Amino acid sequence: MSTLNNRYQAKGLSYKIGDQLILKNISFELAEGEIYSLIGPSGAGKTTLLSLLGGLKQPTTGELVASQGTVANQKVAFVPQDYGLLPWQTVEKAVITGAKLSRKQSLTAANLLEVEDLLQQMNLFEHRKKYPNQLSGGQKQRVAIARGFATHAGLLLMDEPFSALDAFTREKAQQLFLTRWQKNKPLTVFVTHDIEEAILLSDKIIVLSANPGEITQIVSSPFADKMNLAENRQSMALFELTNVLRGAIGE
Repeated sequence: MSTLNNRYQAKGLSYKIGDQLILKNISFELAEGEIYSLIGPSGAGKTTLLSLLGGLKQPTTGELVASQGTVANQKVAFVPQDYGLLPWQTVEKAVITGAKLSRKQSLTAANLLEVEDLLQQMNLFEHRKKYPNQLSGGQKQRVAIARGFATHAGLLLMDEPFSALDAFTREKAQQLFLTRWQKNKPLTVFVTHDIEEAILLSDKIIVLSANPGEITQIVSSPFADKMNLAENRQSMALFELTNVLRGAIGE
C-alpha cells in the first residue's frame, strides 16, 4: 500500500547529455493518491523525466526530494514501453515476482490470494500459465501493469503503457487500470502522446515544451470521477481541453 502522505518534489531539475540540454529547470510537486500525466512534443524529455523520478538517471542539476526519506530509498514500480516481460516467466510468475519485491520474506498464502485477485481484476487469470510469446499486445501490457501494482510501490511510473494497443483494446485496458488503481491509489506518473488519454486518466496534466524540455503549465483534469470513462469520453469538457492542450504543445 502506498505510504501515508507520500509526496515527491522536483526542485529545478535539469539534465544534460554532453552539451545537449534535455530538461531545464523542472519544478513541481507530486502528491499521494493522484495520477499525473506527462505530455509534450517529441524532444520534450518526457521519458527522461520519468527516469529521473524513478532514480534510473540522476539530474545534472537540481534535486528530487521525497517526504518519506531519501528518493533512493523509495519503492518504485516501473512499467516500460516494451513491457519488460521475461520470456521464461509465465504471467503468474511475473506478477508473483513483482509481489516478492515488496516483501523481505516468502509470500504467504494470503499474499498469493492477493496475486490471484489481481490477475482476476486485470482479466489475466485464464492466461496465468502462458509465456509472453503466447500473449497478445494487450495481454502483455496488462501483465506489466499488474506486476507494477503487485509491488505495492509508493510510486508507479509508466512509459506510454497503452500506446501500442488498438482503440478498442486501449479503452478496455484503461478501464481495467483505473479499476485496480482505485484499490490502493498509488502515486502514479505516466507518459503519453494521447492528449485525451492524459485528460481522462490523470488528475493533473504536466505539459512540457521541447528542446530543452521545460514545464509550460500544469492543468487539472475536469473529471472528478475518472471511473466514468464512457461518459467522460463524450463530454464537451474533454473536447474543449483537448483543443487547448493541442495548441499548447503545437499540434
